[in-house]
Amino acid sequence: MLMIIIFIITLVMGVPIAFSLGLTAVVGLWQSNPAFLIAIPQKLFSTSSNYSLMAIPLFILAGELMALSGDVVRLMNLARALIGRVKGGLAYVSIILGMFLGGLLGMANAVAALLSTTIYPEMIKDGYEEDFCACFIGSVSIIGPLIPPGLLLVIYGVASGTSIADLFMAGVTPGIMVAAVLSIVIFILGRKADWPVSHHPSSGKDIVIALKKAAFSVFAPFITVVSIACGVATPTEAAAVVGVLVFLVGAFVYKKIKFKDMTKVLIRTATISGAILIISSMGGVLGWNLAIAMIPQTIAKGIASVSENPLVVMLLIQILLFFVGMVMDSAPAVMILVPVLMPVIKQYGIDPVHFGLLMCFNLSIGLLTPPVGTVLYTTSTATGVPADKMIKSIWPWVLVLFVVLMFVAYVPDSIMWLPRLFAK
Repeated sequence: MLMIIIFIITLVMGVPIAFSLGLTAVVGLWQSNPAFLIAIPQKLFSTSSNYSLMAIPLFILAGELMALSGDVVRLMNLARALIGRVKGGLAYVSIILGMFLGGLLGMANAVAALLSTTIYPEMIKDGYEEDFCACFIGSVSIIGPLIPPGLLLVIYGVASGTSIADLFMAGVTPGIMVAAVLSIVIFILGRKADWPVSHHPSSGKDIVIALKKAAFSVFAPFITVVSIACGVATPTEAAAVVGVLVFLVGAFVYKKIKFKDMTKVLIRTATISGAILIISSMGGVLGWNLAIAMIPQTIAKGIASVSENPLVVMLLIQILLFFVGMVMDSAPAVMILVPVLMPVIKQYGIDPVHFGLLMCFNLSIGLLTPPVGTVLYTTSTATGVPADKMIKSIWPWVLVLFVVLMFVAYVPDSIMWLPRLFAK
């Protein structure tokens, strides 16, 4: 009980989440046995020294370099060429660009920030409403953590010991599903709304020209994922290779990356990576404490007392994850909940790859919801649309995403076919 109180108080006080997790873990270990406190440094080091975690800064660096080399503009032009002259064309372009950026960046916040600075101004010029644009861009950004290489999937894989390659493959289908469902919503809304017809040329020649210019931007993430899925490279190795390729192409082919820009890129990469790795380390200590206190077993018994039906248990877990996502950022939530829920899913025979995708998807939806919703506030800041205005309009988009989540939860074969295919 004291651990819960400490955790809530530190969150309300605005203490950084890493230190909130660490303080909660220290209090819990002190309650269990003060002798455990001496092992905290060792646990911090053992958690952060995981080889797979090296993929995180390397993928972040590759994404930063691709943004610097102008890949976003080339991908946006390709998306426009593919969509052509259709009603509400910029909305469809946002969806396609969101998928492309998900493959480059792997983080919802980064996708939301880039879409807000590139697509949002164009949509406003074409007469779309401010709150619609901002909420729609926020919902599109949720594709980012699902499309490989989603960094949240890496964190889950490290925390749970699940194959990151399988998680990447499992994320492809739901990412496409979200894009398809959002496109259907745009089609329905577009029939009623007075949206303009996009005026970007879309002949076969235009598509070929745009594809040539964006070829590396499209195929670099694709090759990365395929190399991981086929066992040619580990996620860490693939991230290192793609980072080098992006630098060489951006510096010597596109001539957009200058050596003087590398300092800022490396500092941003180190800052983002450091925050994630500190949270991961502190979460590892807290997970160790929860295991000592047998909290996972207690929760498993509590869920079993409610129902023995795996379908009901799945629904209860998804509701829990949704509410956790509302009050906590996704990365620390994964580090806390994985050691708690893994015994439960094993007890009910739920595939850890399937569950990991559901956890990351569900917690990513929480990024759109108040009070913590970082994607909500990132989009609000980048677009200039007041957060309170977005909060009123975001819920229909959250519902759309939750419907896709429930489909994926109860039809596991809809996403598991791809990991199984590559496993053969």
